[in-house]
Amino acid sequence: MFHEADIEGEGGLSMNEFRIAIKEIMGDVNDEDLDNIFMKVDTNCDGSVDWEEYLNYMLLEYREKDSLQKQNRPLYFPKPLKIIPVSHCEPIVSLQFYPFQTQQADNKDAGGQDEAKPKTRTQLGRYLSISRDGILNYWSERFKLTRTVNISHMKKGHTPSQKIWVNDMLCLSNLHLLAVATTGRDVDFFDISASKCDSAFCLTGLEGYIVVMDYWSDGVKSVFCLGDVEGCLTAFISSNVLQNGLFNSGAYKAGGSCRIPVPALLKNQSKYFMCFKVAILNNWCHQIRFLPDLNAIATCCLSDQTAMVLTTVPHSQKAKVYNSAFQIRKGILCFDYSPEFNILVTGGFDRTVRIWNPYINNCSISQMKGHSAAITHIVVNGSDNKIISISKDKNVRVWDLQGCTCLQSIHSRNVPMSRLPISSIHYNRDTNILVLATSLIGVLHGAVEHVDTSQKLKTSHEHSLCTALYNKNFKLVVSGCHNGVVSVWDILTGEKVMQFQTSPERPAEVTAMAFDAPKRRLITGSKDGTVRLWNFNNGALLLTLPMLDDNEVTGIIYINQRIYVSGWSKRVMWYLDVKEDMEMEYRVWNQYHSEDIYSMHAHGNKMLVTASYSGDIIIWNIDSGRAFCRFNASESPRPLLPKRVSPLISESITVEAELDAKDKTQKRLLGEHKADRSGKLPPISVEDLEKPSLAVEQALFLGTRERSPDTAILLTSVADGHVYAWSIHHQGGLLGKFRAVHSNGLSINSMSTDQRNQMLLTGDSCGYITLWDIEDYCLSRRAEQDRAGRHNPTTTRLPSLIPHYCKVEGPRQRVLEETTEETTEEVEDGWKVCLTSPPLLSTWRGHLRSIVSIEYVERFSVIVTASLDCNLRLWTISGSYIGTFGQAQWRLGDPHALTTGLPVDLRRVGSCQTLKVLNKGTRPHWNCARRILDNLTLQKLQNSANFSGSEAPKLQELVTSDPRITQYSSEQIEETWQRWQEKGKQTSAILGSAYKQKVRHHLPSCPPNLPVSFSSREQLRVFKLMPCCPLMPIIQPPVPARLKEQLKTQEAGDLLAKQKRNSKRGPHARYTAAKAGCKKSVASKQPVKGSLV
Repeated sequence: MFHEADIEGEGGLSMNEFRIAIKEIMGDVNDEDLDNIFMKVDTNCDGSVDWEEYLNYMLLEYREKDSLQKQNRPLYFPKPLKIIPVSHCEPIVSLQFYPFQTQQADNKDAGGQDEAKPKTRTQLGRYLSISRDGILNYWSERFKLTRTVNISHMKKGHTPSQKIWVNDMLCLSNLHLLAVATTGRDVDFFDISASKCDSAFCLTGLEGYIVVMDYWSDGVKSVFCLGDVEGCLTAFISSNVLQNGLFNSGAYKAGGSCRIPVPALLKNQSKYFMCFKVAILNNWCHQIRFLPDLNAIATCCLSDQTAMVLTTVPHSQKAKVYNSAFQIRKGILCFDYSPEFNILVTGGFDRTVRIWNPYINNCSISQMKGHSAAITHIVVNGSDNKIISISKDKNVRVWDLQGCTCLQSIHSRNVPMSRLPISSIHYNRDTNILVLATSLIGVLHGAVEHVDTSQKLKTSHEHSLCTALYNKNFKLVVSGCHNGVVSVWDILTGEKVMQFQTSPERPAEVTAMAFDAPKRRLITGSKDGTVRLWNFNNGALLLTLPMLDDNEVTGIIYINQRIYVSGWSKRVMWYLDVKEDMEMEYRVWNQYHSEDIYSMHAHGNKMLVTASYSGDIIIWNIDSGRAFCRFNASESPRPLLPKRVSPLISESITVEAELDAKDKTQKRLLGEHKADRSGKLPPISVEDLEKPSLAVEQALFLGTRERSPDTAILLTSVADGHVYAWSIHHQGGLLGKFRAVHSNGLSINSMSTDQRNQMLLTGDSCGYITLWDIEDYCLSRRAEQDRAGRHNPTTTRLPSLIPHYCKVEGPRQRVLEETTEETTEEVEDGWKVCLTSPPLLSTWRGHLRSIVSIEYVERFSVIVTASLDCNLRLWTISGSYIGTFGQAQWRLGDPHALTTGLPVDLRRVGSCQTLKVLNKGTRPHWNCARRILDNLTLQKLQNSANFSGSEAPKLQELVTSDPRITQYSSEQIEETWQRWQEKGKQTSAILGSAYKQKVRHHLPSCPPNLPVSFSSREQLRVFKLMPCCPLMPIIQPPVPARLKEQLKTQEAGDLLAKQKRNSKRGPHARYTAAKAGCKKSVASKQPVKGSLV
């Protein structure tokens, strides 16, 4: 293809040649799609694609997509194995589930087999397990032991000296019977209805030992078949099992012993019953099963010639029985059938899972290898396209039925069920529960679709997001998270198309991202200072730039074939974008920042702005690499001269390594003070401690505006929640500022505008999205006239697209009005600063945590937001929720395919304004009631019995302003109030007026939103206090002088007596010394007593 289409003979195809070549192969294809493929392959942007580039791209893309599917594929058995202890030590030979269902339920199931049944976590019924020595256990659905029965004691005519072994057990649920095959050549039936286990009857006269059994019934017809050690198949068919029974009672003489001879049944000629016996296998039968879709009985053994045999069930006694044998070396140990795909799945000693067509017995359709031991059990779930196989070494594997690949492998070390192999299993396809048995019981709970999916929604990333970008060429959204994972999403559907790890050896946080000029390559910056270039369409690493330092990268911009990088190194550096065979050129600009650079933005290809934590804003000339202007709102509203900082001095005065990274306020204050020669830092003044933090979070150029003294072309967001508008002219300065958050302690972490700079989009640290009309904000009159002259009447203004219901009301509107009413401007050093905020168009809460990236997509009029809550979301310009990337998919442009619900995490915490915007103008019913209760609470706190003069008109204004209250008259409102009041005074007919209705106090759904400072977000705060008053000090009463003298005399006498006792006491005269001490003590007390008299 490439050689024939290469007309010019340059060894590569141009875009036109590539179009012609692809259209000759694939037919009529859209040119835009072909151009996208060409740009994806041509990552070096040389304008041509050769065969090697095309082949490498396709191989890498399919490899990464396959890896992405494997990573995002959920485990079929996500939970570990649950072990159920069992009292006996013999292996369990059979596990059965006995459902609680009636005959009507069976008939209903038989009539609606084709209808899809919803999956549930549990199914009513009980599990039955029987060990080799005949111990039958009854288990509940959650495997709680309810009853234990010894089958050998229930058999009639059995003596304790006769020891029997159980070969198999089968539950006939619609007949409420339990069939047990033993080494006594009999099949015993027990009645298990009503939680009992009584012997009912038994089959006798069997020639061989029965080792396997199977039963099938559709509610009317039934098939009961047996397989013995001699390879014989015995089948019993009943045309109406519920009416006539399982066996023909007229074929034998019923006695008191209820023993049914099998030879008598085989001679039966009744039209309601049919039975036959054929010898089909060369070895004993390992499994038997009736397949109703094939009307055949399948059996398997370890013989090469008769590994598996399909025996057709005749329609009458005179009809011939046909057999179809499958031949395979070493035979077959287990099999299963899928009616959805009409296939047979087998396993055996060759350790291979094979898929067969029932009508082709000479070779299998496909094979799946992976087991290291013989496969002993296998089941297939056609509705989920899964195959589950279990080997002798207790290795459980889940296979994809269509792709024939292993999806999950549970190693034997994760199946701690004694040293015995798995002897029996039971798989419930409805609940997706796999039960394994040895001498113990193990339960694997599988994943069930459509169960509890609303409460456990996935997030876009597993870790918090750092940034997100939109690529208009490929209509893709690229996002990066703290774990170093970059995900690529299709904005039209919300589907993830690619995902790759930027640092596979050691995961490093992605802190900055940018596209190159053609938007074909992705440039990422990590926390460890590494800058890499990627082909984000297939996840291929193209180039790793030389690492000049190991500091975090916070800003990347691609301008004029150069990659500009800034970050915590406090410097700006650039790399020349060269081809692979050329030498890399880079340069570091002079340092003018004394603190970490937080943000970087460009104005065309001439100017660059960097903003740091200290509040410094530096304007750079891109061509010369020199800083020509500096701004700092805390120092002056006018332009300042840049101050060059030496890297050595900056490192000596920085105590960043010794400070906590979260305590940024203290770090800023310490960084402002120079260290003296002794290395000691000067003391920090009280004024510095009380200064507000003016760290610049974001810097944004307005590219459509011209540079002039009275026109703001630079917007910066500060940590206190204000947005500053700057004119970078040498005669300009700070032209305006406004508060962009609705409460204290919040800050603007992300900003962006549209291409015409009509609308400003901001995202704050609480997750709120706010739209501002900045078309005329801080714009000179001359610029307004020029813009009006160039205005196109056919062009739609973006603010006009905002619906009227998005108008802000409530506390946010009151804050804006109070700010506007206070003053419209302030004067600082003779410079006037406008304090009037631009028109607020709309605001709503889009995330639970801080928004780190916000971008407006012009082509589709949508907004892309990324947040620390691990979610990447898409919104319309009017605030309607489209969806979260990684959850439900959508079709952008089709209004019927868009979601109409609200994000689950915002339903309980959304404010009145948020719910109004998300619900497209529908007001919450509790809005007015909440405002009235707020005023009533304020009145109660003021301890006023009546409405105060200032609060009563305000409350009346709130009542009359609500449209739901104005439509009712005062009499109707009073009548409603009386009914509500009487409802609370309920009385009991028994207890009378002493009855009090129970009152339930509900806890709040979330803690209150507390105003906090920027520097104390992570600290513990008290949000409620009990009323208290200062305690009075305790004053001790004065002690009388005489009492003081008495206490002193008594203490002196006791001390003297103690000294005398210690001096006269010896080791051999303990009794004498003790007696003398007592006399001395009595004598010493007499003067004291006389002194008191």
